[in-house]
Amino acid sequence: MEEIGLMTKIRYSATGLMLILTLTFGVTLKSVDAAGDNPIEARLTRAGAGSSVGPIGRLVTTRSAMVNGRAVQGEELLWGGELLQAPVTGNVFVSLDSIGQVTLGSGAVARFNASRSAQDDAARRLLVGSLSSGEIDVRLNNEAGAYIEAAGSGFTATPGSSFSLAVRDGRAAVVSRIGEVTEQTQPQRRYILRPVGFGSTISVRARTTRQIQIQVTDENDKPVPDVPIIFALAGAGGKFGGALGSGASAGSSATATTNALGRATMQFTAGDSAGADSMTATVKDTNYSLRVNISVTPATFWSARNTLLTIGIAAAAGVAIGIVVTRDEEQVRPKPPIDVKP
Repeated sequence: MEEIGLMTKIRYSATGLMLILTLTFGVTLKSVDAAGDNPIEARLTRAGAGSSVGPIGRLVTTRSAMVNGRAVQGEELLWGGELLQAPVTGNVFVSLDSIGQVTLGSGAVARFNASRSAQDDAARRLLVGSLSSGEIDVRLNNEAGAYIEAAGSGFTATPGSSFSLAVRDGRAAVVSRIGEVTEQTQPQRRYILRPVGFGSTISVRARTTRQIQIQVTDENDKPVPDVPIIFALAGAGGKFGGALGSGASAGSSATATTNALGRATMQFTAGDSAGADSMTATVKDTNYSLRVNISVTPATFWSARNTLLTIGIAAAAGVAIGIVVTRDEEQVRPKPPIDVKP
């Protein structure tokens, strides 16, 4: 009996060990596959950065900047991989612990994370980043290097380097002041744009607003987040006087950034008259775009405003008719006889 019990324990122990090994290797291979699909994207996330549990640094701005689509002002802790967007009228200062500092110029859009270099025995600190648009100024500590992707190219900076990097007209330009910055040209990423919830033509009634949404995927049909999409009407405001965006910023063009599902959303408001025109959605700094035809139909009379106005007029007319009828009844109604005593 004791031998049988011992053999059972050994068999269960071996089974448990095999299960643990299977789960371990499965998770490891999954992580490697994810990183292999897009190495820079994997390193920009906290899971692939190999950074500490705490924040990697902080953002400082005197004006309203955007962090993952949220407006911030003053100081904000950074944990790695956030989408940062500087205001169009000011700069954003980013301090990265044990790495250095980065200044985002007006309107710049970028992401950063802290990692460690695996190319030398010292395992130096490494700034990993991507620049979508605008210009950044980078100053590294003596013990930290950098790898930043911009406009289809990768830029590697030696420890202690000081340089500026900009994306203009779909091209990246670097100016090195201290140290060595090497460009590594990469194949340009392909994008596929599709409409969400409509076909190649959308119909909108005059003086109404409709939400337009498009999705951006890569050549592997995977959603691409954090990509600026420029929406533009054909001509100045379109033939029918429509506008993109909302509030004071509404006009013939506007920009929206794709979310985690690769979707960018834009608001379109039609003008007073009917007509037909088109709109393009273009990935910023690329030639990848989607054209959408817009048909604006005449506004119906029974709009919410006209309905309330009609009800008001009808109510006022009813009151007036009631007053006239009442007065007519008073005129026609015979007066009661007057009793005269003898």
